[in-house]
Order: sequence, then structure tokens, then C-alpha cells
Amino acid sequence: MRKVFTLLAAMACSFASFAQDIQLETKDGQVIENGSTLTVRSEMVDMMVWGQLDADIYVKNLTEQKLGVIAEMKVVSGGDTQICWGNGCVIVPVGNSHTTGMGVVSANSSTSLLIESLVMTPGYMDAVVTRTIEITVWTDKKPNEKVSATVTFTNDPTLSIGNTEITSPIVYSKDNVLYCQFADAANRQLQVYDVAGKLWKNVRLTSENESLPLEGRTKGLYIYRVMEAGKPVVSGKFLVK
Repeated sequence: MRKVFTLLAAMACSFASFAQDIQLETKDGQVIENGSTLTVRSEMVDMMVWGQLDADIYVKNLTEQKLGVIAEMKVVSGGDTQICWGNGCVIVPVGNSHTTGMGVVSANSSTSLLIESLVMTPGYMDAVVTRTIEITVWTDKKPNEKVSATVTFTNDPTLSIGNTEITSPIVYSKDNVLYCQFADAANRQLQVYDVAGKLWKNVRLTSENESLPLEGRTKGLYIYRVMEAGKPVVSGKFLVK
């Protein structure tokens, strides 16, 4: 019995080492996987004296405790952009980076990392605006474990809402379903464990879009790992509520 307990404890520690404490999400709850590229459609809002293109990117706390989160933003292209997080709002010129103050994210919740493109020219409501931002976030407890993504947001009518270029696997849970999205179809395995390291599911994935129902599962934290050619390609945590 002691050997079994030791094995499970070791597995739990192993999974904890690769499972993220935080993740980035879109406004509709889609996970932005670490290192991926995403394009989202935003609408221009009339602020009376300027137009504001909002891109609400959310930071989600995957742990059971409150976390302090810091963000670094680099405005890659498109024009100056206002970043609101931590200590307030800062205008970041194109080509420049800004590291924010610490924002607090409650346990098992998401908070908006507000990115605003301000347009103050005549006819701003009809202007086509596109901004590309490199986002990197980390916690005060684990400053060396960073999550990053490159996000382009635009009101360009030729781009569909939620248009996503998947450059790495995306796995996220929503409404008691675990979703897996890939750039291509391949032979993969989805492994799901509880926090004690006990395997719950080992599912074969063969298409670009797969899903796993979570109905009836005990509430709590679970750990997933996607394997391809015998090697892990993505891993993380999700919560069953």
C-alpha cells in the first residue's frame, strides 16, 4: 500500500510541475494556449470624442488561491495602444513594451486584461483598426513560469469573429465539456488524471476538433495531457464545477 501511495504522490508532483497556474482566454472563454497565435474580431465603441476598439483578453487563475499576476505587453504593429492592468492604464507606442503593475486574480476566476486601441481622427467609427500585441503573463509566486501568446485584434469586416490560427494545440473546458483543437488531424491520446495522479480517461484523438463530456464527474481540479508519437505536446489543468 505504501508503494502505491508513493507512486501516486510522485505522479501528482510530476503533473504539478508541468501544469500552469494561469492561462490566457478570449472574452468568450476560449483558451489561448501558451505560445499560440490568435486573431479576434472587436467592434469600435463611440466614446464621444474618440473611438475605442476593445480587446478583452482574460487572465484565468487555475488554482484554489488568490494570485498576483504581472503582464508584459509589446505592441508589434498597427499603432499606439492603451493597456489597462495592475496600477492603471498606460499608452504603449508601437514597437515598445510595457510591464504592468501586479493585478490580483481570485481563485478559480478570470479577470480582463483590457487592451484598448484609441482612434481620435474624423470618421473614427468607420476606420479599420488592427493591432498585434505580444502578451506575456506570470505570477508573483512563480516569476519564471510564463504564459505568452501573440494576439491580433481587429474590426476588419473581412475577418470573421473568432478567426483563429492554431499554431499549437488548444485545450479548454466550458459547460462541462473538455474541448481539444489542433492545427491538423493526427493520431493523438488525451489522458485525464485527478490531482492524486489517478488516470480517469485515456482517449484516442484523430481529428482537428475533439471533445470529451465531463457530466457526472466529481467536482474538483483535473489534469490533462495530450500525447503524440509517444511524447507530450500540451498539458494543463481544468476545473469541474
